[in-house]
Amino acid sequence: TIVFDKTGTLTQNKMTVRKIVVQDHMIAANDVSPENPEEQELILASVLCSDATCQNGTEIGDPTETALVRFAQDCGLSDEEMRSSHARISEIPFDSDRKLMSTLNQCGDVRKMYTKGATDVLLDRMLVSEAEKQEIVKQVEELSEQGLRVLCFASKTFSGDVLDVADENGLNYLGLIAEMDPPREESKQAVAECKSAGIKPVMITGDHPQTAMSIGQMLGITNSSQAMTGYQLEHMDDAELAKAAVEYDIFARTSPEHKLRLVKALQDNGEVVGMTGDGVNDAPALRQADVGIAMGIKGTEVTKEAADMVLTDDNFATIASSVKEGRRVYDNLKKTILFIMPTNLAQGLLIIIALLAGNIIPLTPVLILWMNMATSATLSFGLAFEAAERNAMNRPPRKTGQHVITIHNQWPLHKHTVGCKEF
Repeated sequence: TIVFDKTGTLTQNKMTVRKIVVQDHMIAANDVSPENPEEQELILASVLCSDATCQNGTEIGDPTETALVRFAQDCGLSDEEMRSSHARISEIPFDSDRKLMSTLNQCGDVRKMYTKGATDVLLDRMLVSEAEKQEIVKQVEELSEQGLRVLCFASKTFSGDVLDVADENGLNYLGLIAEMDPPREESKQAVAECKSAGIKPVMITGDHPQTAMSIGQMLGITNSSQAMTGYQLEHMDDAELAKAAVEYDIFARTSPEHKLRLVKALQDNGEVVGMTGDGVNDAPALRQADVGIAMGIKGTEVTKEAADMVLTDDNFATIASSVKEGRRVYDNLKKTILFIMPTNLAQGLLIIIALLAGNIIPLTPVLILWMNMATSATLSFGLAFEAAERNAMNRPPRKTGQHVITIHNQWPLHKHTVGCKEF
């Protein structure tokens, strides 16, 4: 089983704003009018409540936030001017557990607090009626079904100087911004290769469940019709989670801490688990996994140190390629052993027979060394660099504890060999 994060691994990690929702109206990104006060307020909130910058084609910051800044620039609004005229006084950084970020900005004579985050987290913190809540949830589900990541924005006037987590309540709803992170073209083929190779891909993401399932369907993940949320995972004991880990292939609205529990649950089921990660909080899960895989581009140094291997391109297709390369090396190792063993056995038998017959030893140590160097060592190089077998990615993984060489799978005398024993 390979457990992987969706964003940046299966997707291109190049977010673009596709739609916004203001006053119950869903508007395509190309049709947004910055002259509209409500739309302008939403764009302002998205820029002020972010730390990303986009200058001269250089993007610095989280891809989710750089997409917001680029969207403002595409609408003809300068992010630099907005930030200079609305100075930031205080902030509460984004946290994966809270799924929220808030900033306090000086907007003329008043101070405003802008909050950005997951809709299901913000809903209970906003001053909206039950009917409005249902409408917002309906719009989020509609956007999520299209594979879009939805961000919710809210604001309120604030009189203090320093923000606190307790202040993230009593907010006024501003609107939604939906972004698209398209899947990599090679990811679908890589997922199919893993499935044919007997490897189960499991996707874990912080996105909305509907978004995760939509991306899962695009990529061909086996069970993409249902997803388990981090909330459900937290309320399960280890036995229940071990059972759910077999049934579900998509885990949404999760935090890095959930990865460790998921790895342990899969291992309890006897699975050999590979885990991808990029953040500091992913390090325990990478250490626990049988194969920890760190992201080379967006991964932290702590993650890279805890992992067994590092992806230099953060691409899931590279994992599939490394599995194929590993099977090629393993197969060629067996071929080399099978080639060297008979040649050495023949030399040994020749000497033993000569000793039993009372004759002079036909091969001196120097001759034996020369023969090994001239035949076994040199000719086995060809086997070492042989291309992968055609069925390398169409066969199940070998069982843990299986011997490297077995008579049954290496020297079949005919199609229906029976009773072969390992040696």
